[in-house]
Amino acid sequence: MRYALIIAGGAGTRLWPMSTRQVPKQLIPFIEGRSLLQIAMDRLEGLLPKEQIYVCAGQAHKQVMLERLPGLSEDRFIAEPMGRDTLNAVGLGSAVLQQKDPDATVAVFTADHLIEPVAAFQQ
Repeated sequence: MRYALIIAGGAGTRLWPMSTRQVPKQLIPFIEGRSLLQIAMDRLEGLLPKEQIYVCAGQAHKQVMLERLPGLSEDRFIAEPMGRDTLNAVGLGSAVLQQKDPDATVAVFTADHLIEPVAAFQQ
């Protein structure tokens, strides 16, 4: 089965004080009241069922991400015990998905990029 893994870690220290430890850059409502993580989730809408879209981020941000992303269920949040950069997040997320589905095909996306036009991306 196909899965999307959105990497949503990082503290966004270059954006401080706008970005904080409690609300990192991927959760700030930058664009028309929507956060970069919301935009990343929306970009995948229609490509995969929501049950196949996972988010990997720090354990410290789990609750705020679940609150701000009503379409994300707790079982699709992969919590990093500590931030160790992108490669480790991809490895952890892929390992978790492989345990759930040994035949998983995983596409990795980031929560801090804008990709437009969305239709061209989806195609």
